[in-house]
Amino acid sequence: MSDPRSSGILRGLRSRNPRKAWAAFLEAYSPVILDVIRLFEHDRDAAGDCYLFVCEQLCRDRFRRLRRFQRGGPASFQTWLRAVVRNLCLDWHRQEFGRHRVFESVGRLSVLDQEIFQAVFVECLPVEEAHLKIGPRVPGLTHDALLEGIARVEQALTSRQRWLLSVRRARAAHSLARRAPDGEEWLQQVPGEALNPESWAALQEARVALLAGMARLSPRERLLIRLRFERDLTLDEIAKLLRLENAQSADRRIREVLVKLRQQMT
Repeated sequence: MSDPRSSGILRGLRSRNPRKAWAAFLEAYSPVILDVIRLFEHDRDAAGDCYLFVCEQLCRDRFRRLRRFQRGGPASFQTWLRAVVRNLCLDWHRQEFGRHRVFESVGRLSVLDQEIFQAVFVECLPVEEAHLKIGPRVPGLTHDALLEGIARVEQALTSRQRWLLSVRRARAAHSLARRAPDGEEWLQQVPGEALNPESWAALQEARVALLAGMARLSPRERLLIRLRFERDLTLDEIAKLLRLENAQSADRRIREVLVKLRQQMT
Protein backbone atom coordinates (compact mmCIF):
# COMPACT_ATOMS: atom_id res chain seq x y z
CA MET A 1 0.00 0.00 0.00
CA SER A 2 1.35 3.44 -0.97
CA ASP A 3 2.33 6.02 1.67
CA PRO A 4 4.03 9.10 0.17
CA ARG A 5 5.28 10.30 3.56
CA SER A 6 7.01 7.03 4.44
CA SER A 7 8.39 6.66 0.90
CA GLY A 8 10.23 9.96 1.17
CA ILE A 9 11.57 9.10 4.62
CA LEU A 10 12.81 5.69 3.53
CA ARG A 11 14.59 7.20 0.53
CA GLY A 12 16.28 9.64 2.87
CA LEU A 13 17.37 6.86 5.24
CA ARG A 14 19.09 5.14 2.32
CA SER A 15 21.04 8.28 1.44
CA ARG A 16 24.56 9.18 2.53
CA ASN A 17 23.25 11.73 5.03
CA PRO A 18 20.14 10.23 6.68
CA ARG A 19 20.00 12.64 9.63
CA LYS A 20 17.12 14.75 8.31
CA ALA A 21 15.18 11.65 7.28
CA TRP A 22 15.60 10.15 10.75
CA ALA A 23 14.37 13.36 12.37
CA ALA A 24 11.37 13.33 10.02
CA PHE A 25 10.69 9.70 10.89
CA LEU A 26 10.71 10.43 14.63
CA GLU A 27 8.41 13.43 14.20
CA ALA A 28 5.94 11.47 12.07
CA TYR A 29 5.98 8.06 13.74
CA SER A 30 6.95 8.55 17.40
CA PRO A 31 3.23 8.61 18.34
CA VAL A 32 2.80 5.23 16.64
CA ILE A 33 5.82 3.81 18.45
CA LEU A 34 4.61 5.11 21.82
CA ASP A 35 1.12 3.73 21.24
CA VAL A 36 2.59 0.25 20.86
CA ILE A 37 4.93 0.66 23.83
CA ARG A 38 2.05 1.68 26.10
CA LEU A 39 0.40 -1.66 25.39
CA PHE A 40 3.40 -3.28 27.06
CA GLU A 41 4.58 -0.75 29.63
CA HIS A 42 2.19 1.29 31.77
CA ASP A 43 4.95 2.73 33.95
CA ARG A 44 6.19 6.04 32.50
CA ASP A 45 9.88 5.45 33.27
CA ALA A 46 9.77 1.95 31.83
CA ALA A 47 8.00 3.24 28.71
CA GLY A 48 10.73 5.84 28.27
CA ASP A 49 13.46 3.24 28.59
CA CYS A 50 11.66 1.00 26.11
CA TYR A 51 11.25 3.89 23.64
CA LEU A 52 15.00 4.57 23.72
CA PHE A 53 15.70 0.88 23.18
CA VAL A 54 13.34 0.74 20.18
CA CYS A 55 14.94 3.83 18.61
CA GLU A 56 18.43 2.44 19.13
CA GLN A 57 17.44 -0.82 17.44
CA LEU A 58 15.80 1.00 14.52
CA CYS A 59 19.03 3.00 14.01
CA ARG A 60 21.32 -0.03 14.01
CA ASP A 61 23.20 -1.00 10.84
CA ARG A 62 22.13 2.17 9.03
CA PHE A 63 18.41 1.65 9.70
CA ARG A 64 18.49 -1.95 8.48
CA ARG A 65 15.09 -2.81 9.97
CA LEU A 66 13.33 0.20 8.45
CA ARG A 67 14.95 -0.35 5.06
CA ARG A 68 13.49 -3.86 4.98
CA PHE A 69 10.00 -2.50 4.35
CA GLN A 70 8.72 -3.58 0.94
CA ARG A 71 6.54 -1.04 -0.84
CA GLY A 72 3.61 -2.59 -2.63
CA GLY A 73 3.15 -5.28 -0.01
CA PRO A 74 -0.13 -6.18 1.73
CA ALA A 75 0.41 -3.85 4.71
CA SER A 76 0.88 -0.09 5.01
CA PHE A 77 4.13 1.21 6.45
CA GLN A 78 2.39 2.18 9.71
CA THR A 79 0.88 -1.29 10.18
CA TRP A 80 4.22 -2.90 9.36
CA LEU A 81 6.01 -0.54 11.78
CA ARG A 82 3.63 -1.49 14.59
CA ALA A 83 4.58 -5.16 14.13
CA VAL A 84 8.30 -4.31 14.18
CA VAL A 85 7.97 -2.19 17.34
CA ARG A 86 5.92 -4.90 19.02
CA ASN A 87 8.73 -7.42 18.50
CA LEU A 88 11.29 -4.92 19.79
CA CYS A 89 9.17 -4.34 22.90
CA LEU A 90 9.24 -8.08 23.55
CA ASP A 91 13.03 -8.06 23.13
CA TRP A 92 13.34 -5.18 25.57
CA HIS A 93 11.11 -6.90 28.10
CA ARG A 94 13.17 -10.11 27.91
CA GLN A 95 16.32 -8.04 28.35
CA GLU A 96 14.91 -6.24 31.37
CA PHE A 97 13.32 -9.21 33.15
CA GLY A 98 14.98 -12.20 31.53
CA ARG A 99 16.85 -14.96 33.36
CA HIS A 100 20.22 -14.09 31.80
CA ARG A 101 20.54 -10.84 33.74
CA VAL A 102 22.16 -12.09 36.95
CA PHE A 103 23.80 -9.82 39.49
CA GLU A 104 27.57 -10.19 39.68
CA SER A 105 27.41 -11.12 43.36
CA VAL A 106 24.90 -13.89 42.55
CA GLY A 107 27.01 -15.06 39.63
CA ARG A 108 29.79 -15.91 42.09
CA LEU A 109 27.52 -18.28 44.01
CA SER A 110 27.13 -22.00 43.32
CA VAL A 111 24.90 -23.30 40.56
CA LEU A 112 22.36 -24.38 43.19
CA ASP A 113 22.24 -20.92 44.76
CA GLN A 114 21.79 -19.33 41.33
CA GLU A 115 18.85 -21.67 40.72
CA ILE A 116 17.43 -20.59 44.08
CA PHE A 117 17.93 -16.92 43.18
CA GLN A 118 15.97 -17.38 39.95
CA ALA A 119 13.14 -19.35 41.51
CA VAL A 120 12.66 -17.52 44.82
CA PHE A 121 13.97 -13.98 44.28
CA VAL A 122 13.12 -13.45 40.59
CA GLU A 123 10.08 -15.66 39.98
CA CYS A 124 8.88 -15.29 43.61
CA LEU A 125 7.87 -18.94 43.89
CA PRO A 126 6.81 -20.24 47.32
CA VAL A 127 9.39 -22.49 48.93
CA GLU A 128 7.40 -25.64 48.16
CA GLU A 129 7.08 -24.74 44.46
CA ALA A 130 10.75 -23.74 44.28
CA HIS A 131 11.63 -27.11 45.78
CA LEU A 132 9.55 -28.90 43.15
CA LYS A 133 11.19 -26.89 40.38
CA ILE A 134 14.81 -27.23 41.52
CA GLY A 135 14.61 -30.70 43.09
CA PRO A 136 14.73 -32.75 39.84
CA ARG A 137 17.97 -30.99 38.85
CA VAL A 138 19.53 -31.36 42.32
CA PRO A 139 18.88 -34.92 43.58
CA GLY A 140 18.71 -35.13 47.35
CA LEU A 141 17.87 -31.47 47.87
CA THR A 142 16.08 -31.15 51.22
CA HIS A 143 13.74 -28.46 52.44
CA ASP A 144 16.29 -27.29 55.00
CA ALA A 145 19.05 -27.17 52.37
CA LEU A 146 16.81 -24.99 50.24
CA LEU A 147 16.24 -22.60 53.17
CA GLU A 148 19.99 -22.45 53.78
CA GLY A 149 20.51 -21.59 50.10
CA ILE A 150 17.93 -18.80 50.38
CA ALA A 151 19.88 -17.41 53.33
CA ARG A 152 23.13 -17.48 51.32
CA VAL A 153 21.53 -15.62 48.43
CA GLU A 154 20.00 -13.09 50.83
CA GLN A 155 23.44 -12.40 52.29
CA ALA A 156 24.95 -11.99 48.80
CA LEU A 157 22.42 -9.35 47.71
CA THR A 158 23.07 -5.70 48.45
CA SER A 159 20.27 -3.33 49.45
CA ARG A 160 20.40 -1.76 45.97
CA GLN A 161 20.09 -5.17 44.32
CA ARG A 162 17.06 -6.01 46.46
CA TRP A 163 15.53 -2.67 45.46
CA LEU A 164 16.20 -3.38 41.77
CA LEU A 165 14.49 -6.76 42.11
CA SER A 166 11.42 -5.14 43.64
CA VAL A 167 11.27 -2.56 40.82
CA ARG A 168 11.57 -5.24 38.16
CA ARG A 169 8.81 -7.30 39.76
CA ALA A 170 6.54 -4.26 40.00
CA ARG A 171 7.13 -3.38 36.34
CA ALA A 172 6.61 -6.98 35.29
CA ALA A 173 3.29 -7.06 37.14
CA HIS A 174 2.21 -3.87 35.35
CA SER A 175 3.26 -5.27 31.98
CA LEU A 176 1.58 -8.64 32.41
CA ALA A 177 -1.66 -6.97 33.45
CA ARG A 178 -1.57 -4.74 30.38
CA ARG A 179 -1.04 -7.70 28.06
CA ALA A 180 -3.99 -9.77 29.29
CA PRO A 181 -5.98 -11.48 26.47
CA ASP A 182 -8.87 -9.46 25.07
CA GLY A 183 -11.39 -11.91 26.54
CA GLU A 184 -10.06 -11.17 30.02
CA GLU A 185 -9.81 -7.38 29.78
CA TRP A 186 -13.03 -6.92 31.71
CA LEU A 187 -11.52 -8.81 34.63
CA GLN A 188 -8.73 -6.23 34.83
CA GLN A 189 -11.34 -3.50 35.27
CA VAL A 190 -13.21 -5.16 38.14
CA PRO A 191 -12.26 -3.52 41.47
CA GLY A 192 -10.74 -6.06 43.80
CA GLU A 193 -8.63 -6.49 46.87
CA ALA A 194 -5.44 -7.39 45.01
CA LEU A 195 -2.30 -5.56 46.07
CA ASN A 196 -0.87 -2.95 43.75
CA PRO A 197 2.57 -3.81 42.30
CA GLU A 198 4.47 -1.72 44.84
CA SER A 199 2.72 -3.33 47.81
CA TRP A 200 3.11 -6.74 46.21
CA ALA A 201 6.86 -6.16 45.80
CA ALA A 202 7.15 -5.11 49.45
CA LEU A 203 5.25 -8.22 50.50
CA GLN A 204 7.59 -10.42 48.48
CA GLU A 205 10.62 -8.76 50.08
CA ALA A 206 9.16 -9.44 53.52
CA ARG A 207 8.53 -13.07 52.56
CA VAL A 208 12.14 -13.49 51.41
CA ALA A 209 13.40 -11.92 54.64
CA LEU A 210 11.23 -14.33 56.63
CA LEU A 211 12.60 -17.33 54.73
CA ALA A 212 16.16 -16.13 55.27
CA GLY A 213 15.47 -15.64 58.98
CA MET A 214 13.96 -19.12 59.25
CA ALA A 215 17.07 -20.58 57.63
CA ARG A 216 19.22 -19.12 60.43
CA LEU A 217 17.19 -20.84 63.16
CA SER A 218 18.14 -24.23 64.50
CA PRO A 219 16.19 -27.27 63.20
CA ARG A 220 14.31 -27.54 66.51
CA GLU A 221 13.40 -23.85 66.44
CA ARG A 222 12.14 -24.14 62.86
CA LEU A 223 10.09 -27.15 63.88
CA LEU A 224 8.44 -25.18 66.68
CA ILE A 225 7.39 -22.44 64.26
CA ARG A 226 6.11 -24.90 61.66
CA LEU A 227 4.12 -26.94 64.12
CA ARG A 228 2.47 -23.86 65.53
CA PHE A 229 1.88 -21.72 62.42
CA GLU A 230 1.98 -24.13 59.47
CA ARG A 231 0.40 -27.23 61.05
CA ASP A 232 -1.74 -25.15 63.45
CA LEU A 233 -1.15 -27.53 66.36
CA THR A 234 -2.23 -26.54 69.85
CA LEU A 235 0.32 -25.73 72.54
CA ASP A 236 -0.57 -28.98 74.34
CA GLU A 237 0.05 -31.01 71.18
CA ILE A 238 3.38 -29.28 70.57
CA ALA A 239 4.47 -29.87 74.17
CA LYS A 240 3.70 -33.59 73.85
CA LEU A 241 5.41 -33.96 70.47
CA LEU A 242 8.59 -32.16 71.54
CA ARG A 243 8.53 -33.51 75.11
CA LEU A 244 8.24 -30.11 76.77
CA GLU A 245 6.91 -29.78 80.31
CA ASN A 246 3.51 -28.30 79.44
CA ALA A 247 1.62 -25.89 77.14
CA GLN A 248 3.01 -22.87 79.00
CA SER A 249 6.54 -24.11 78.36
CA ALA A 250 5.75 -24.54 74.65
CA ASP A 251 4.25 -21.06 74.49
CA ARG A 252 7.27 -19.51 76.19
CA ARG A 253 9.68 -21.30 73.86
CA ILE A 254 7.73 -20.23 70.75
CA ARG A 255 7.76 -16.60 71.92
CA GLU A 256 11.53 -16.76 72.37
CA VAL A 257 11.97 -18.13 68.87
CA LEU A 258 9.72 -15.41 67.41
CA VAL A 259 11.83 -12.72 69.08
CA LYS A 260 14.96 -14.31 67.63
CA LEU A 261 13.30 -14.53 64.20
CA ARG A 262 12.37 -10.84 64.24
CA GLN A 263 15.98 -9.97 65.07
CA GLN A 264 17.17 -12.12 62.17
CA MET A 265 14.86 -10.28 59.78
CA THR A 266 16.06 -6.77 60.70
